[in-house]
Amino acid sequence: MPFTQSKQLNCIVGEKVTFKTVVKNNGHVLSHGTEIGKVIKKSPGISDRYTGRLQWDSSTGFFSLSGLKMSDSGDYLIEDYDGSQREEVTYQLTVYTRVPKPWVSSRNKMKSTCSVLCSVNGTEVTLSWHREGETLFETSSPNLSTPLSLPLEIEEYSGPYSCVATNPVSNKTVLVKPEEHCFESVSKPHIETSAAGGSRRCTLQCSVQNGREVTLSWSTEGVTLFHTSNPNLNTHLSLTLEIQESNFTYSCVATNPVSEERAAYHPSQVCEEHGIRSHDAVLYIMFVLRLVEFVLVTVGVGLLIRLYKVLTQHRQVHLS
Repeated sequence: MPFTQSKQLNCIVGEKVTFKTVVKNNGHVLSHGTEIGKVIKKSPGISDRYTGRLQWDSSTGFFSLSGLKMSDSGDYLIEDYDGSQREEVTYQLTVYTRVPKPWVSSRNKMKSTCSVLCSVNGTEVTLSWHREGETLFETSSPNLSTPLSLPLEIEEYSGPYSCVATNPVSNKTVLVKPEEHCFESVSKPHIETSAAGGSRRCTLQCSVQNGREVTLSWSTEGVTLFHTSNPNLNTHLSLTLEIQESNFTYSCVATNPVSEERAAYHPSQVCEEHGIRSHDAVLYIMFVLRLVEFVLVTVGVGLLIRLYKVLTQHRQVHLS
């Protein structure tokens, strides 16, 4: 009676598997019940279908199969016989592709209820969330037709999370940092105005507290005129717009991935207001200058008249 064993082998597409059963002088290897290789008196013979892929190593006595394909999965029987002594070993070979790297998408980016979804494709894959060495959640599915997904509610001030995809031969990890997926609402922008060369032109400067992925823009009638953003979070975002008096309303819009805030101004109010203020200031200055001129002239004439009187009186005294 032959001595029979059964072993499980999990291997990766493209790699090589070695069946570690020694065939010394005589023996063969069967796949799905069909002989694909043999050894007779230490001379190997390989099936045409497996030429170049199936080898027998005379120094070790091992058969090996290279360039593995998914279709190579199945039962392999290695039989060694020398006279009346036989040994049979059955190998259950399963060939896998490496598990792909999972991808993470945001489900809700608003603090403090932000959440993400980790997904992966594959067969016999397990997907899990980890933090600080602890497994939080995991799921698995043998179904290859749809992605395997696992959601997670992110704690705002926690450390990074890891989404790990594993199959029997490999694993891949994606690191998820809360600060990269969770956003606060954008601040409301503020508009300041200043005159710009006359009563019909003025300058609007819009500013907003900067944050991650904040964009500031000027728009009117549904058309974006200018926009700006800055990854330097230590500065405020600002954007200047020079306009003339018109019937259009201009909007300064601040956006980030979770919110939008805007401030609006009508240039007829802005420019006219600054024009009136500028005109009034000029009139006031001219009035003050005229008043000063009048006072100086009046005082000068009074002094001249008084001096004339004094000189006249002095002359009359001298003659008498």
